[in-house]
Parts: sequence; C-alpha cells; structure tokens
Amino acid sequence: MIDPGVLAAILVVGAASYAMRACGFLAAGALPESGLVPRLLRLAPGNLFIAFLAAGCAAGGWPSLAGALAAFAAMVVTKREWAALAAGFAAAAAASAMLSVS
Repeated sequence: MIDPGVLAAILVVGAASYAMRACGFLAAGALPESGLVPRLLRLAPGNLFIAFLAAGCAAGGWPSLAGALAAFAAMVVTKREWAALAAGFAAAAAASAMLSVS
C-alpha cells in the first residue's frame, strides 16, 4: 500500500520542479539577446563543470586528479569521449593502486 504522505511529497516535489522549469523558461524568454546577463548565462555550464570537477578532485585526492588530467589529455588528443573516459579511469585506478601499496 502506498503511504499517502509519500505520494503527497512526490506530487508536491513534481509540481515545484515543473513550476521552476516553466518560470525559468518564461524568464529566459524575457531576457535580451545581447548584453552582460546572456553572456554570463552562456558561460555558466563551463563554470559549473569546473566547480564539480574541483570538488571531486579535492574529495578524491591524487587518484581523482590523475584521472581528471588523463581524461583531459586524452580528450585533447583523440577528441573521443570513450577514449577520455577509459584513460581517466585507468589513470585513477593506477594512481589508487600505487598509493595503496605505499
């Protein structure tokens, strides 16, 4: 049996999510197409990616940093996501293995 409180929470969160997306869409449509704000919004995905990457590397230590650097290098050289993922995972695993031995 589904708990009514859980169902209500799911519905409220879904409605809030939809409302935020709809309002964001409407607000983005009201922005001018040139100027400082649209330029900053175009830069936001890259800034968010770097913030998540930095937090992950700080939490994961040297193996995470080695994996990130190897993935970046492989992406620059090959321009292939799968090669970058493989290189990143391999470098992180190797760095983790080397640190656990010492």
